[in-house]
Amino acid sequence: MKKWWMKGLAVALCAGMLAPAAAVSVPGMGMTVYAEKQEEQKPADGGNTTEDKITKEKLLSAVNLLKAQKISLQPNEEQAKKLDIKLEEAYKVLGYKDGSCDVDNCQYKSQAEVDAYVGVVKSQMNDIVNPPKDDSNDDDDKDKDTVPVNADHFLMVGGTWVTPVANAGQEVSIVLPVVNMGKTNVTNAVVTPVLSTDTATWPFEITQSSYSQNIADLPGTDTGMSDMDRRRELTWNLRTRSDVGNGYQKISFNVRYFASDGSSQTTTLDTYIQTSGTAGVSADGKSSVPRVIVTGFETNPETVHAGESFMLTLHLKNTSTATSVSNMLFEFDAAVEGKDSETTYESFLPTAGSNTIFVDKMAKNGTKDIQIEMEARADLAQKPYAIDVNMSYEDEHVNAYTNKASVSIPVKQAARVDMSEPEVNPSSIEVGSEANIMFSIYNLGKTKLYNVKVSADSEFVSSGDAFVGNLDSGATGSVDMYVNGLAPTTDDGTVKLNISYEDETGEATVIEKTVSLYVSEPMMDDSTGMDDMPADDQTGTGGSVGKAVPVIVVFLIAAGGIAIIISLKKRKLKEQKKLEEDLIDLDEEDDEKE
Repeated sequence: MKKWWMKGLAVALCAGMLAPAAAVSVPGMGMTVYAEKQEEQKPADGGNTTEDKITKEKLLSAVNLLKAQKISLQPNEEQAKKLDIKLEEAYKVLGYKDGSCDVDNCQYKSQAEVDAYVGVVKSQMNDIVNPPKDDSNDDDDKDKDTVPVNADHFLMVGGTWVTPVANAGQEVSIVLPVVNMGKTNVTNAVVTPVLSTDTATWPFEITQSSYSQNIADLPGTDTGMSDMDRRRELTWNLRTRSDVGNGYQKISFNVRYFASDGSSQTTTLDTYIQTSGTAGVSADGKSSVPRVIVTGFETNPETVHAGESFMLTLHLKNTSTATSVSNMLFEFDAAVEGKDSETTYESFLPTAGSNTIFVDKMAKNGTKDIQIEMEARADLAQKPYAIDVNMSYEDEHVNAYTNKASVSIPVKQAARVDMSEPEVNPSSIEVGSEANIMFSIYNLGKTKLYNVKVSADSEFVSSGDAFVGNLDSGATGSVDMYVNGLAPTTDDGTVKLNISYEDETGEATVIEKTVSLYVSEPMMDDSTGMDDMPADDQTGTGGSVGKAVPVIVVFLIAAGGIAIIISLKKRKLKEQKKLEEDLIDLDEEDDEKE
């Protein structure tokens, strides 16, 4: 199969030989500018302009673009081998070897030519992974050209000329040559430049509602016509904006056309121009002040806890499209949250000791991320805390500027909850009976607990929620709840208690605790059937005694139970009083330490 890049190279050579001397265009991209009777300005040494001069860094950037193209295509093993061969060819052309580029070994002498070559190679790499479809099923005809389906394989920009210069505030005529490299004709092509109010995308004034132009037909290679004869040119008369900066810009054109099979196809043609303006000067002639802003931030971990360290990442942007900035210094100042007679304490402290970060340069309209590791003080309350970012930097003319931004970082204080050992009375009940569960909840943390409540979770007992309410830091809450026996216990008699509470944000936390409570079947009443006993058994000397014995036993059991309950109540009150005294002593010790 014939190589498409070979066709493109042939077109470029033919165009270079046949192009009129008055026309100037982008190398390999075909944008042509017809100068308004002005002599071409060249550097004094006859070489390229400073902006267009090839450097080792620019060549290395071009190589990295090709490497990135391979990764983005996600080739299979066979395709990867072909891509590696293509990359090796490109490395030789660009003078790349052993991780470095040699300008003298590069086959091109201007940056525009390098950019154009990189565009061609990227297209060839795309053809390897996404080859043109072949409608023929004849294996013997594999060497014949096939009609590509992708529009990028049909149309290309022709021509090899010097990069045109669009001067600020001046009119310029831009010519876009389009060549059909497919076998069959292309008809009704509509070419529309991609407009934008952003000078970096469209450096020309927008003076009309539509800039679309039509090409009735683009003959294919099967006509036998030369590439130059098949070429069609479109011209736009444009005025360059007054606020353009200095440098090179890509101009894009969207193309919609009909293929030979009647299907509608689209593609995008790119070219480049050189703009000549005054960096740092706006359209009204006033100096443009570069602004560096914080567009966002993130922390790692995402949730910052008191007493723990975290990595803070700031996303920065230079909003100026005309001026780059350099010698950037960022100083982080956290909010002051505590102080004594001689010292103040910041809420966040840098782990490295320094709260400043230096950045060498940020391009115009560029972005950059900076990072600093900080630690949140352990005694911080649960709330957001502000960090001020003080910025100082210089523009291209060494003018100094300052700016300030703030970010707010929420801090969470971990809750500390403890409980006394629950008391269950009685520890064994019958179905339909109830038991009392009592214990205390202690808030040992520095945050307030909201909506504290307790519920029993068991298929053998039922209960309503025991609502404790809100617990301040250092406070104690008492739980006194009753549970009813539902069914006989079939396990070891473990009943799970769920203690739940919410923090200041409404986030709920549940703590589980277990108690032992056995539920048994209800005992049968022995008094049933006494009426059926013979009268002789109820009247004898032993009859009254037999009746009195159960009554006495029940009385003794009840009296004993009451005594036990009173004893447990007293013991519980005594323990609770002791715990509260211990907590008061603990708070006094903490106050003395602080």
